Amino acid sequence: MFNFVILCGGLGKRFQKISRKVPKILIEIKPGLPMLDWLVEYYLPPNSKVILATGHLRELVQDFVSKKSYRKNIIFSHEEKKLGTGGAIIKASRLIQANEFIAINGDTIQELKIEKFMKKSILKEGDLINIGCTTSDLSDSGKLLVDSENFITSFTEKKLPKVFGLNPYKLCSSIGMYRCNSNYFKNLEIENKSFEEDILPLLVQERKAKASIFIEEFQDFGTFSRYNKLINNEK
Repeated sequence: MFNFVILCGGLGKRFQKISRKVPKILIEIKPGLPMLDWLVEYYLPPNSKVILATGHLRELVQDFVSKKSYRKNIIFSHEEKKLGTGGAIIKASRLIQANEFIAINGDTIQELKIEKFMKKSILKEGDLINIGCTTSDLSDSGKLLVDSENFITSFTEKKLPKVFGLNPYKLCSSIGMYRCNSNYFKNLEIENKSFEEDILPLLVQERKAKASIFIEEFQDFGTFSRYNKLINNEK
């Protein structure tokens, strides 16, 4: 049984028309199909151990799960105070008994099959994280420079990174899927941290972060306009 951490504790500031009353993880991405149901029942491998890193409106998520047949596979990692993406992963890692886990964004619909990511992203000796990314041109997502050995050499949030040297780099967009070394995160202090700004840059500098590159796209419904395009099947 593999361990997955679903990041679903954000305030949804860019999605306030809906997420003020309903957490994004419970938003219907198709009629009658909430995001959480899609993740647990259709996307993740059957009987996966799922840790929900919740914060905003967490009582609604807990009540929703309590009525589901898959509730036995769900564990909650509640934020009592704002922890950010990095802090949420750190706190959730305390509930992991396996050597590694996969963290995924709870507001992103993947075209990439999770089994394909799991097969390609295996952590080798010395690797502490492997980030799923795509070569598709997705302008509003984190940008990675990946070298010929699949080490991440640079990460920037939604802008193009600078290229140095002669190494044949690939420019990719993060798809919001991270295979993580459990012990590394367990040894970090639980505090408000950004994964993108506080944790990843250190791993990149130490050459402990790799990427798995795919061509599949993804749909991030982090804003109300993107959500409207999603439910109306617009590109």
